[in-house]
Amino acid sequence: MAQPERDERLARAFIELADTLADGFQLVDFLHVLTDHMVELLEVDAAGVVMVDVRGRLIDVTASTHTVHQLEELQLEFDEGPCRDCCLDHCVIPPVDLTTRAATDRWPRFTTTARAAGFTAVAGLPLRLREEVIGAVNLFHTTPDGLHPADLRLGQALADAATIGILHQRLSNDQAERVSQLQTALNSRITIEQAKGALAARLDITPDAAFTLMRTYARSHSRSLTQLCLQLLEGSLHFGLFAQSDKDRPLGG
Repeated sequence: MAQPERDERLARAFIELADTLADGFQLVDFLHVLTDHMVELLEVDAAGVVMVDVRGRLIDVTASTHTVHQLEELQLEFDEGPCRDCCLDHCVIPPVDLTTRAATDRWPRFTTTARAAGFTAVAGLPLRLREEVIGAVNLFHTTPDGLHPADLRLGQALADAATIGILHQRLSNDQAERVSQLQTALNSRITIEQAKGALAARLDITPDAAFTLMRTYARSHSRSLTQLCLQLLEGSLHFGLFAQSDKDRPLGG
């Protein structure tokens, strides 16, 4: 990515991550914006986010690909992995080479599963403000040396900006609304998964390709991803719109 383009995207990222007080704020849509910027600016292959609920439990909220979404769920099921360590230890998990014995010893089931999915490096960034950690971001790469220290510092700056935005938005809500916000995010995740599956089946493409189509359409039309998926499932938005997009441009899977 050329430097002027990178600078422009970086400026846009921080502006978008600061915009959490707009009407109709949706946590899951906001976190999709965060993972999109992480993938674009850090040039990683994928990113995922887990959040801490009011009881201190970790919940898989969003990911940039279907594969990473599954990895995040398994990470929580296995009770091992970088996001878990981030949240428990309140610290950055530097890039870990998943091809090493050390990684297998540290996270045996997660490492095996991530390797089977094609990833050979992973890092974790806490969503934190001082002593408060509200979640974590996983960064995945398909080459062991693909995560550089400078990129990791930028990733943490993006995570910090997102955390401040989320906490700022929460200040205007009471405790019940905070619980409702996370529950809404989980409901949105289910809606997105259902729409992704329906679109993938209708167009005979992979879930990742369907997810890419939906995110691209939502961003290019300044639409909420969650609302777009609801409209797809309700039938007020036609699958044919995405069939044309699928023909017009190649998709990563």
